[in-house]
Amino acid sequence: MIFGPGIVSFTPTNFWMHKADTSRIPVTGWYQGGILRLGKGRLAIFGEAAMFSAQVDGPHREPFGMNTPEAKQNPQFLLNVLHWLSGLLDK
Repeated sequence: MIFGPGIVSFTPTNFWMHKADTSRIPVTGWYQGGILRLGKGRLAIFGEAAMFSAQVDGPHREPFGMNTPEAKQNPQFLLNVLHWLSGLLDK
């Protein structure tokens, strides 16, 4: 998985404290994750785990990770990764 054009990484000085002036680093072309066959096995590595978890945050319990409305594809993506790792998907 390679980040496309216009994607940025926020670099706050305090964890999860994003402000209008929070520094950003363009990450176009960077890898978010990848899979490969390794010997007789398979390996999947991803740079961030929130997309594989269902979480809520803050006093209003705002969804993020797999709960985020914009991430409706994440449960199926995770299932596909697990099926590939198990050998059910051979591509």
